Amino acid sequence: MKEMEPLGTQKAGAEPPLSLSVLRQMLDKSPLATVALDRGGLVRLWSNGAANLLGWTEAETLGRPLPAASGLLDIRLHTSVEQFFEFVWPRKAGSPVQVGCSVSPWLDDDGQPGGQIVIMVDVTAQRKLEQERVALMENEQLAREQIKAEGRFRELLEAAPDAIFEVDSEGRIVLLNAVAEKMFGYSREELLGERVELLIPFDHREKHVRHRSAYSAHPSTRPMGGDLELSAQRKDGTRFPVEISLSPVHSEGGMRVSVIVRDVTDRKLTEQKIRAMHEEFTRELSATNQQLELRNREVERANRLKSEFLASMSHELRTPLHTIIGFSELLKEELEGPLNEKQRRFMDHIHQDSRHLLELINGILDLSKIEAGRLDLHPEQFDVAEALQESLPSARALGAQKSIVIESLAPGGIVVRADRTRFKEILYNLLSNAVKFTPNGGRIWIEAKESGGFAAISVTDTGLGIAAEEHESIFQEFYQVGATTRGVREGTGLGLAITKRLVEQHGGRIEVESEPGKGSRFTLTLPLAGVDPVSVRERPLIMIVEDEPGAQELLAGYLKAGGYDTVVCANADDALRKSNECLPDAITVDLMMPGRSGLQLLRELRKMPQTKALPILVVSGVDEEASALAFGADLYLSKPLTKEVFLKSLDQYVRRAGQR
Repeated sequence: MKEMEPLGTQKAGAEPPLSLSVLRQMLDKSPLATVALDRGGLVRLWSNGAANLLGWTEAETLGRPLPAASGLLDIRLHTSVEQFFEFVWPRKAGSPVQVGCSVSPWLDDDGQPGGQIVIMVDVTAQRKLEQERVALMENEQLAREQIKAEGRFRELLEAAPDAIFEVDSEGRIVLLNAVAEKMFGYSREELLGERVELLIPFDHREKHVRHRSAYSAHPSTRPMGGDLELSAQRKDGTRFPVEISLSPVHSEGGMRVSVIVRDVTDRKLTEQKIRAMHEEFTRELSATNQQLELRNREVERANRLKSEFLASMSHELRTPLHTIIGFSELLKEELEGPLNEKQRRFMDHIHQDSRHLLELINGILDLSKIEAGRLDLHPEQFDVAEALQESLPSARALGAQKSIVIESLAPGGIVVRADRTRFKEILYNLLSNAVKFTPNGGRIWIEAKESGGFAAISVTDTGLGIAAEEHESIFQEFYQVGATTRGVREGTGLGLAITKRLVEQHGGRIEVESEPGKGSRFTLTLPLAGVDPVSVRERPLIMIVEDEPGAQELLAGYLKAGGYDTVVCANADDALRKSNECLPDAITVDLMMPGRSGLQLLRELRKMPQTKALPILVVSGVDEEASALAFGADLYLSKPLTKEVFLKSLDQYVRRAGQR
């Protein structure tokens, strides 16, 4: 830097300019640190304020770069505009100092940039004060928020429906809400500082002190008492049932315990009423079940007596019928003299109606035996084709009267295990029925094949056909087909009913496919010899008896995931019919259904030969486990239940293919 010249030029009438020495004195007297740098960044001026602030003397800095200056400061010094910034500057001795810097260019006498003027001031104390002010403001804000939070806590505490206490390590009450005052009859002032045993019945206080000590040793959030019936005591000495929850609270004063007390008097009274109602309902249900049991026994006895009566009467009626049929046949042979045309016509009527009456009596006898459980089967192994040949001659004799061709297309080698005599009776019933409803010149044929462990035997005709709405009714006792068979003498109405019962007693099923004017096909199934029907299935079949669609879909989904196939029934009648058709491996039953109840269904299933030994699981929302088990259920499962529990329970009862 050049020697300081008088600042500016003197003008006429102006005061003389200040000298450089005066300016230097002014800089040295100033508390600000002033530094002048040339274009090369070397120090040309170092004031006393700079020496006092940073510790280096002017002699140590003149002609040298700024001491301990960082790269960031160097960048700021090489600028042509004035800048203001704060900077932490190392001192020659001692800790660094935070300075506020002003950097601006200065011009030489020729008006050219001569370098930079740096003016610094210590802002450490100022920043510290600002930080303290900010911290104070934050503390004030935190205090306000804490006060606000405490207010909210107090509001929540007072709004709680239960009594809330906070107890210190010595068992003294240090906090409570308004509900606690109202529940126990004490004021807040009476309870604060008192031991919590004041609220416990006198005869339990000593024991509670021990429990409190044990809890202090192992504090945790939990209900108090477990399954014990807890009680508390009001100021007036009355006791009332309570539930208590404990939670440890860690505070500056040590460990405390938060206690929530709930008065359960109303709930206990409600439970007692419900229990009394349930006991009354159970007694009434037991009495009703006993009455139902007696009535069922009476019905069973009446049915048995009816069947025995019918069986007895059938035998009694067959003897005179045998005589009537025999004498009518002898008279028709005219061995005792010729008959005129009118007498011969009368004898034909007597003989024909007697045969029809005998057929009816035989049917009633067979049906009564089946219903009374007195029809014994004698199963044996035989070839279906061979047994067919034994049944065809009598059927072909019937067909010949109407020029109907009857042929067997069944291959040899299909061996079943069944009662051979009853099998031929089944086949004759189907063939005679087909002949009856097939017009002159028609055709009837028999087919057989193996299907899934069963022999499927079909009798098909080119007869009148049956409407779809009558496909189930034709298997009922004494049912007569409607207008489609007008002009045909239909018979007793027992043939198909007996046939269905006989097939089902063998463990098979029978179904019909027919349309009016397109003939009929009756197909029955019988177990193959040496084959267990269950073992030939790839997946066990479970029948779901449930009227609620949502529950049906849920159980079906559980079973599908567990490797089961399903068939769904919406009511008891549907279940009884389908259980004979599909022969499930197990049945689930809901007790609440329209029409016949689940208990009635259980009784029916246990009476039927095909289902009496099947596993039956009750899945229901009503509490009737004892009744369900009494009526024949193997297991009772309460709704709602999980998939895991359901499948695990079912797996205990269902045998899968390949298992013993």
